[in-house]
Amino acid sequence: MRLSHSQVLDAPIEHVWANFMDLEVVGRCFPGATVTEVEGDDFVGNIRSRLGPLTVWFDGAGSLTERLTDTHRARIEATGHERHGLGKATIAVAVVLSQAEGHTEERPATRARMTTDLHFYGSALEVGRGLVQRASDPLVERFLHRMASPDAATAPGEDDGDAVDLWRSATDLLGSFTGRRRRRS
Repeated sequence: MRLSHSQVLDAPIEHVWANFMDLEVVGRCFPGATVTEVEGDDFVGNIRSRLGPLTVWFDGAGSLTERLTDTHRARIEATGHERHGLGKATIAVAVVLSQAEGHTEERPATRARMTTDLHFYGSALEVGRGLVQRASDPLVERFLHRMASPDAATAPGEDDGDAVDLWRSATDLLGSFTGRRRRRS
């Protein structure tokens, strides 16, 4: 499944790029994630997601597999296994940073484009691309704003309770479809 996100951040491109190159900062900024070990471009960690009343933990490892400083392009790939189950997930995130329109010396702005290839195997919730895109939007928005924060490199990680509740996002989306159908009838 491929997801795409684009966000304008109120931060200089050099600052956002430096944060993306620090895997510990990436782990601190991603809601529900913890990076426990970094060695060069490789990392080990875990991520927590909520599916309604269920909490799903994935333990895994990954690498910064591409780093093109002159064009501000990077790629991170990871694989994880469900801690208490048979689920497996693979993810590849490509990030491209560019100067945002309206960028000035006094008001720097960076456009961050993320393309995510995500695959779940044995997931507790089988959902379509549209639903996953909608559920991921607030998660990625929080992540990118944290990456642009002036204190992203030194701030402690956010509480794991900040992980996105995929079940609530799914039921909100389904409720909006049901409401539209009722209005059409």
